[in-house]
Amino acid sequence: MIDRTQAVDAESLDVLAGSHPLFVRLSPILILFLMLWLLAGCGPSGPSAGTGDLATTTQEIARNFQADSDLARARAALTALDVPNANQLLLLETENAISAGDFANGDALTRLVLALGLTSSNIERYAQSRGLIAQAGEPIVQTVSQPAVAQSTGGEQAAAQPTATPADPTATPESATATPAADTPTPEPPTATPVTDPEVRTTSAMNVRGGPGTNYPVVGALNAGDSARITGKNSAGDWWQVSLAGGATGWVYAPLVTTGGNTGSVAVAEAPPAPPTATPVPVVVAQPTDTPVPAPAGVDFRLIERRIWGVEENGGHYSGDSVNCGDKQELHVIVLDAAGSRLNGVTVRGVYRNEFHVTGEKGPGLAQYDVNVDGDDIVVARDVDGRDVSSDLAKGLTAKTYNISHGDLMQGGFCRDAAGCDAFIKTNGCYGHFSWTVTFQRTY
Repeated sequence: MIDRTQAVDAESLDVLAGSHPLFVRLSPILILFLMLWLLAGCGPSGPSAGTGDLATTTQEIARNFQADSDLARARAALTALDVPNANQLLLLETENAISAGDFANGDALTRLVLALGLTSSNIERYAQSRGLIAQAGEPIVQTVSQPAVAQSTGGEQAAAQPTATPADPTATPESATATPAADTPTPEPPTATPVTDPEVRTTSAMNVRGGPGTNYPVVGALNAGDSARITGKNSAGDWWQVSLAGGATGWVYAPLVTTGGNTGSVAVAEAPPAPPTATPVPVVVAQPTDTPVPAPAGVDFRLIERRIWGVEENGGHYSGDSVNCGDKQELHVIVLDAAGSRLNGVTVRGVYRNEFHVTGEKGPGLAQYDVNVDGDDIVVARDVDGRDVSSDLAKGLTAKTYNISHGDLMQGGFCRDAAGCDAFIKTNGCYGHFSWTVTFQRTY
C-alpha cells in the first residue's frame, strides 16, 4: 500500500495549490480535512468473525473442555474471542443447542457453563434431565477456584487477580541467609488426588434393565443409596451401563441417578438388540370428569380429562365476535390418586421429545411442559416409588391450529360452529398460542 503520509504532505499540497485552479479555491480547513481523510484510509480494516464462526468456535472450546477438563485453557480460549461478552455468547450458544435438540454440543456446552459458574433456568433443567448435575446444584465437572471470564471493558477482557502487598525495602532479608533448624522436617510434596472411577448413586429404589430403554426387560434392581460402577453409556447419553454384583451388566436411566467420578471419559457401549415392540398402549378418549371412565385391563393410570384452555384463560380476549389471542404455550399435567387427591412424585413423559417431569414441581400434583408449537403426547411413566407403570395416552396437545379438532376449538371458545372453525383454521388463528390441561388418575 502506498504511504499516503509521504505522497500527500504540506509541500505537495502547496505545489498542487499553485498549479491547479481547483486547489486555489480550497481553504486551509478543507485542505486539513483532506489530509485527515487520506490518513484514515491507511488504518487497519477487516471483517469481524461472523456469528456462524463464533458458534462453531464456542462449540469446539466446549468439546475440548469436555475431553480434557482443562478449565484454564477453556477460559483463555473464550477470553480470546473477539466479542464484547464471552459469557453471554457461551450462554446463548448453549441455549441454542438445547433448543435444537443437539445433545452432543448441548452436553459439552452445558458442562463448560456449569464449570464457569454460569447458568440459566433452562440450562439447569437440561443439566438435570441429562444427568450433568451430580447433586442438587453440584455440576459433575470439577471446577477450580477462579472467576469466570470477565466482562469486557473498553474492548479488553481480564480476570480479577489478587493484589500483592509490596515488600518493605528497608527490611533485612534474613530469610535469604537464615539456616533452617536441624529438626525442621522437609515438607512432603503434595500428592495428587486420584481420579475416581465413574459411578452412579441412587436416591430411591429403581429398576436395572437389559438395555437402554424401558422396552428392555428388568434384569436387576438398585435400592436407595446404592452405587454401581459405570461401564458405558448409550449414544444419546441418557442411559448409563453399570456393573452389577456378580459381574453382570445392566442399564439405568440417567435422569434418575446422580453420578460421581470422571464421567467425561465414559465411552459409548454397544446396546443389545431391542426386544420386539410391545403392544401399543391403549388410548382412552377423554370424557368429562364427572363421567367414570372404565380403566382398560392392566392400565395403572387412566386419562380422565383432556381440555384446551379457553381464550381468556390463555391470556386473550374477545372484541365483538373476533378472538384476540393470548400468548401462553403451557401444558399442565395433573396426577390424582385413586381417591381423587393430587399426587406428588409421579414421573410423566412427553412421548416425542422424551422429556420427563415430576408432579409437584409446579404445585401439588402438577407438572408443566412448554407446548412449543408442535406439542407432545403425554403418558405416566413411573409411580412415586420409581416403578414403571402403564398409562393411557393423552394425544393431540399441540399449538398448530390446523391440527386441533373443531370440538376442541369450540370447547375453548375460539369458534362457535363448524363453518367458523373452518374459517379460523384457514387463517391459522392463534397459531402457536394454545395451552392444555390433562389429568390422570391412579387406578389402585
